This record gives sequence, C-alpha cells and structure tokens, in this order.
Amino acid sequence: MGSVAKDGCKLKDLIGAFRRHSRSAFTAGLGILLGAGALLWWTRPLRSDNFVFYLPAARDVLPVRTLGETSYLPLVGVLNLVGKVDALRESSNKLSLWYGDNTLEVRDNNRKVTLNKTSLKLSEPVRFVNGQWLVPVDFLSVVLPRLVKEPIEYRAGDKRIFIGSAKPATFAVRLESLANGARVRVEFTSPLTFQTAARDGKWILYLGDRAIEPLEQKFDFDNPYVSDLRFDDQDGVPKLILTPKTSGLDLYPALEEGGKVLRADILKPAAPATGQATGAAAQSAGPGQAGGAEGPAALPQRPTLPVVVLDAGHGGSDSGAQGPNGVLEKNLVAQIVVRVRTALLATQKYRVILTRMGDTDPDFDQRAIVADTAHAAVFISFHAGNLGFRSPRVAVYTFQPPGGGSTFDPLAPRPLLMPWNEAQTPHLAESQKLAQALEEQLSRLSEIQSGPIQPAPVRVLRSVDAPAIAIEVGSLEPNTDPAPLLDSQFQQKIASAIVSALDAFEGGVS
Repeated sequence: MGSVAKDGCKLKDLIGAFRRHSRSAFTAGLGILLGAGALLWWTRPLRSDNFVFYLPAARDVLPVRTLGETSYLPLVGVLNLVGKVDALRESSNKLSLWYGDNTLEVRDNNRKVTLNKTSLKLSEPVRFVNGQWLVPVDFLSVVLPRLVKEPIEYRAGDKRIFIGSAKPATFAVRLESLANGARVRVEFTSPLTFQTAARDGKWILYLGDRAIEPLEQKFDFDNPYVSDLRFDDQDGVPKLILTPKTSGLDLYPALEEGGKVLRADILKPAAPATGQATGAAAQSAGPGQAGGAEGPAALPQRPTLPVVVLDAGHGGSDSGAQGPNGVLEKNLVAQIVVRVRTALLATQKYRVILTRMGDTDPDFDQRAIVADTAHAAVFISFHAGNLGFRSPRVAVYTFQPPGGGSTFDPLAPRPLLMPWNEAQTPHLAESQKLAQALEEQLSRLSEIQSGPIQPAPVRVLRSVDAPAIAIEVGSLEPNTDPAPLLDSQFQQKIASAIVSALDAFEGGVS
C-alpha cells in the first residue's frame, strides 16, 4: 500500500488497472504453467524462440515476440525475473511502474523511456499488444543496467543475459578426421558434466547446470561423417546438438582434461563380436545417465601441421573499445577469431591454437608464451577500434621497436639465447611479408577499406618468436553503426583473406 499511496493514485484508478490487467494476468499465469510443463515434457522441440536469463541461483526463460524485424520481450516479465515490480498504473497509452526506488514510464509506440525523470531512448518503440507491454531487446543494455545493482553481461544480438555472479563459460570447437569416422573436440573454459540422448536423427549432449555463452551458435563441417554442431539453450537447458551426415553411425562421447574437453567420436559401427552388443546402444549414455564411454583407440595422427596462433585481444575485465548498443571489442574479435579458426581448420593444412578461450584476459607475455611454446609458424592478433567514420575498415600492423628501426642484422649469427623483449626482431622481414600477403588479399575486397601496412610498437607482438602481425577492424566507436562489423559475411571475408594470405606467404607456412 505504501508504494501505491506515495504517488497519490486513487482507488478508482487501481480498480480500473486491475480490471484491465486481470485477463492478461490470467493469461500470463497460464503461460507460466504451460511453459513449466514444456520444460519437463520430453518431446519438446529442440529449439524454441525464447530469451534465457541466467541468474546467480537460477535460470529462466521468457518468450520472444517478433514484430516486423524486431525482437520484443514482455516488460513486466523481465522486471519480475530480476527483481519485483512493486506497483503499476496504466492509462490509455502509458504505463508507469514502481520498481524498488525507481519509477519507470513507457508509452505505446514511443522509443523514449523515462527512468527517474531521465529520458532514455530505445532502438525501436515500446508496443502494447493484446494487453501486454513489450520492449525491444536493447532494453536490456539501455535501461536494465540502471535498474539492477549487479553486474550484467549481455552481448548484443544474443538471446541470453548473465546477471550478477552467473558468469558464463564458453568453448571452441575443433574437428579431426579419423580413418573410420570423425572426432569433434569441444574445449570449454570451465569443467562441466554431460548427459547424452538421441532424437530426430541427432545426438544431444546436455551440458549440466553450467551457464554457457557460445562465441558461435553453429559450426558447419565439410566432413563425410558429421554435418554440424549447434549450441542451444532456448528452453533454459544448455546443450550441444550434433548432426551426423548419414544414418547408421555411432557416437562415443567422453570428457578429458578434468572435464574441460568434451570429445565426441562419430564412427562407423565395428563388426560385432559373438554375443556382444554394438553401437551407441551399448556405448553411449541415455537420458538421465552420465556420459563418458570410451570409443575405439584413435589411429595414428597425421604428420605434425604448422601451428597458427590466433590472439583475440582484450578479454575479462578489459573490454577494449565499445560501440553503440553495448558492442564490446573483446566479444567482436572473439567472434572473428572463431571464424578464422574454422576456416583454417577446414583446409586441413594448419593446427590452430588460441591464446585465450572465453572471457579471459591473459597478459601480453602469457599470449607470447602460448605462441613460443607451441613453436608457432605464424601469430595473428585481432583488435577493433576507431578507424574513422567509414566502416568497415581493416588495418594491418607489424611490430616496430620503440624508438624506430631495428639494429638487428639478418646476416649475423643468431644468438643462442635471444632476449625476451627482442624475440620478434629476427622475424621483422618475414612479418612484413606476411602483412603484405594479407594486405594484397584485403585489397581485392571492394567493400572493405584497407591499407597501408603500418609499423607500430604493438606490445603483444614484441616477444613472439615467429612471423607476427596485428589486425584491427573498425570503426568501433560510439557514433558509428557497428552492424557492418557484426555481419557474418564481413567476418567470413576476413577469415577467407587470412587463409589465402597464409597460403601465399612463401608458398604456405611450414
């Protein structure tokens, strides 16, 4: 009563509001019951159009409503998931909400939101549809952080948000060929458990209770045994869905490296021994059982491939540059690295190593150590920043020692022990060739501005004992639309250009 009385709302206003909301409240309550039943019903679809809220002690989903080309969420539902609406008042085209110490006002078909007398602007207007107030999804980045006194992690374009201590893990995917099948390795940033099930010609790997934020939703494979791997959590249950290329194959999943690597072997059935069961029925776990049966021993690996180390800049508490709508440099470059990695692995010419997995922030030396201990053939660091108002643009950098040029003599014998802070120096000429090979590929893309190559004291390159370059995409700054940089076709063109550049770099790295 106190929160209602403080705004002077009269009794008749409350009665009117109650009548207007009683039907929608009943519908919402019925929807919640049906939604809970759907989560428990085994035959639910593998994917639904929901938005997942990961909270410190729970997770929940809200339906996404698409109007035109914009995704909307129910306003009251969002607020009640992360807190509690104390009171509300509705007029013909306006809704006022009291939420803790905050007063929020929205109007039908209006992009402006008033929060404690401060005006905020959404990308699309608020809508009142069938008795329900709907807000565009960017409400989560524009308004919600001002209402919730906990950290919020939300990546524009995703259908999941992490609030408070619900810190997500992420993963990278690698496909390896076997003589009688294929091996999918999923490398997570945190240990997990899994359970398996088979349905609709697909294998489903349930990933336990761990909150997960994928860098990519789907990984497509050019392989005769496996078609694709897709992440889905739209029913609130994180899972990987593995699609075989043909029927009649068996799945042998197992956890490795303390639960941080999920290995899934997709194999042709072996000839049955007398009196023994074969196939996934004998080897893989069913729903409700712990997965982890070992498959057949892998055949000897192919000769060692040259190592390409990909470095996604920033990470963790270091978000890097920030564009409109909450686009962060650390997330953008991580997306690009995933595409480059996938493109390189598809050639089957390179082994690819990442300096960071997930939302971590190794320091410069740690990133260099990853490359040097792996005896990298090439090191590429990715960044995004302000390259002017024309977007997309790509700039390629090589290392230049502070103070100008290098005194390194390429004809002189190389010392047995090279100082750590001079490890890049013997590779400057090769790094320049690599940069030129990439710049040539980028110059062929008419829709992307590039060049010229720029020498700079890029700190992450200094201690890399291999040809090394840095790539910066832009412009990621507050007054420029970041959409071109998020476009999957743009990112794929960057990946293809890098593959072609490595192939052309002295006939391919070795």
